Amino acid sequence: MSRSPSLTSLRAFSVVGQCLSFTQAAYRLGVTQSAVSRQIRQLEEALDTPLFRRIGNAVALTEAGAALHERLTDAFGQIDDAIRDAHAVVPRQKLTVLAPPTFSTRWLARRMQDFRSRHEDLDLAIHTRPDEAVRFDCTIRYGCLPRDRHLSNPILTEQHILVCAPELLDEGEAWRNTAVLHVLDGISRMQTWENWLQLSTEFAGVLPQNVMELATLDMVIEAARAGAGIALIDRNMIECELATGQLVPIDPTTMTGPYTYWLDVTHDQISRSRVARFSRWLRQSVDG
Repeated sequence: MSRSPSLTSLRAFSVVGQCLSFTQAAYRLGVTQSAVSRQIRQLEEALDTPLFRRIGNAVALTEAGAALHERLTDAFGQIDDAIRDAHAVVPRQKLTVLAPPTFSTRWLARRMQDFRSRHEDLDLAIHTRPDEAVRFDCTIRYGCLPRDRHLSNPILTEQHILVCAPELLDEGEAWRNTAVLHVLDGISRMQTWENWLQLSTEFAGVLPQNVMELATLDMVIEAARAGAGIALIDRNMIECELATGQLVPIDPTTMTGPYTYWLDVTHDQISRSRVARFSRWLRQSVDG
């Protein structure tokens, strides 16, 4: 062995070994994929032995890697237990997050009980508007690209589907005599409709002639539930309505993107344990 491996590289190896994915490991650790790859390369050089077999985009542990990973799993488990014990005797921490209103209401708030059960020692404050008097630990942002000078990790990508109230489908094509519902943002919202229509291979006929422009997505969803018309909505925002049958798909076409919800963290904030824990919980919530 040429030199002793760093704890950082051992932690990176442990996480990659758990998920067998450099991309997922990078998200869990709150760093870039290239940073994870660099740590694994340094560890393999320090041990002078390969730890992973790379098969296309997939990775698998070598015999030496599997043996090391088993021992490290126990070691890091003891470290995590020690950290949890330490948290039990220190003052409570508070995590302050800035997030879009719709995402906060329709996705994040519905998972708060799970967050609470996993992190009972961590207080959480969710803000939906910037406030110069508040120092945010991290930001959830709606956009197309990563944010400059931040560690930006994708959380959810839009999955637009065409929906309406079930009674409109029960009456055949009654939905054609209702209205097209969208948020008061004519250019981008109507472009979303045009992009979706280009993808649909089964959607037949003409859209309703009436248009209702509403101030918020919540208003669009409520109007669609009430049978006022058809709406093109990100299925991530109407999980409950789809599960309970309050809204039903009209067409099987799903348009992915172009917008994504990102978790943005500055480089100095990612080292804070409360931010790292929230980041891991977000990923687990999406994957679960």
